[in-house]
Amino acid sequence: MDREKFESKTIDLKTVNEVEGKVEAVFSVFNEIDSDGDVVLPNSIKSGYGENGVAMVWAHDWKKPIGRGEIISDGDKATFKGQFIMDTQEGRDAYATVKAMGDLQQWSFGYEVLDSENGSFQKDGKSSDARYLKELKVWEVSPVLVGANQNTYTIGVKEKSENSSGLTLADESDELLNNLSALLMRFKELTALRLKKEKTLSDNSTSILMNLQDALQEAYQDLNTYLDVGASEELKDEVDTVDATTLLLETNRVLADSYDPEI
Repeated sequence: MDREKFESKTIDLKTVNEVEGKVEAVFSVFNEIDSDGDVVLPNSIKSGYGENGVAMVWAHDWKKPIGRGEIISDGDKATFKGQFIMDTQEGRDAYATVKAMGDLQQWSFGYEVLDSENGSFQKDGKSSDARYLKELKVWEVSPVLVGANQNTYTIGVKEKSENSSGLTLADESDELLNNLSALLMRFKELTALRLKKEKTLSDNSTSILMNLQDALQEAYQDLNTYLDVGASEELKDEVDTVDATTLLLETNRVLADSYDPEI
């Protein structure tokens, strides 16, 4: 590659912890103008290495490779999914630095422009000059200090943990809800079977249900606290709480109907 044609673009990332050495980040958002006056178009980003993925280096220094990964694009964004080289000191140091920097850490990607077009970009009723990037070869991604596109973000910088499920927060939440639904269905079927035989639930089943009900009520109060303290007022106005409230009420109804309080 001709290094004189090489350009770079910085991006802003945040961190979470899950499985050792892996990183996943949205490194480009399409159809938005960044601080360089560039607009990256969908389907424009390809790895310069083809099927072999893309390199990860430290601060655009090609003498300091720290990992590798692949580029996955959809209609809205391009995501880098990669792995720090944990067998080298440079890879371990880079991983530790990115993890420790947290929200202060930003990244950049180095690319070669194969096709572009100058034009204007309309936003909030204002027009500005822009360069539309139509075809790029990405040669590397790099941890750096300052970002051009502030709408990019880290999905995960992952570390090894014996207590880690290896799931993202969203996936773990979905798994919990699925398990709760399955558990409630089991209790519903058990209750129906016992009532059909004109029997109440056993003491053990009743105890389990009472403990579960107490835990869910405490969890609901904790979730309300986290939302009240941590969520922005704008998001609070947008969140549809009907489904969550309905789920809690339905859960409590099923639990209440599932045991005889006299036992």
